[in-house]
Order: sequence, then C-alpha cells, then structure tokens
Amino acid sequence: MTISSTTRKAGPYVGDDVTTVLPFTFKVFKTADVLVKRQNADGSESTLLESTDYTVALNTNQDTAPGGSVTLAAVLASGTTVTLGTAIAALQQ
Repeated sequence: MTISSTTRKAGPYVGDDVTTVLPFTFKVFKTADVLVKRQNADGSESTLLESTDYTVALNTNQDTAPGGSVTLAAVLASGTTVTLGTAIAALQQ
C-alpha cells in the first residue's frame, strides 16, 4: 500500500521589520486549523493567538487551491522567525 504525504508547513519566514503577510499552500478547513509559531532571537518559542496576533484569510476552494495567508498584527521583527503549520492531527487508519 502506498502512503501519500502532504507537507503541512510553511516557512520559516525570517523577520525583516517590514513583512506582515505570510502565504501558505496547505489545505485547512477553517481558520482555527492554522497554527502560527514565532521563534525569538534568544531561541524561545511561542504560539501566536488568532484574532490577537494575526488573522487568517483562506482561499475559497481548498480542494483546487489549498491555503491562504496569515496577516500578522505587527511587522515580523528582525531576529525572529515565524513558521506556519496546522493544528489538525495527522491520523492514519
């Protein structure tokens, strides 16, 4: 049996004191399925909160054009990185 694999990660996006919009191309079903993690210059990592730290815009048809974009509430600061992933559990039957 062949098992297909789909990457459900985008980034890391490197801070440049300008960027606020981060695109992604993995399929999700709702905005809450997107997981946004920031790593600071000191190596500490935190999970950002939707509606507080960022908003998500999903492409209309996730079957034909999966993904969308995350818009950060503040610019991505130099010395930090952000990685996008999914909060959907990877399950195999």
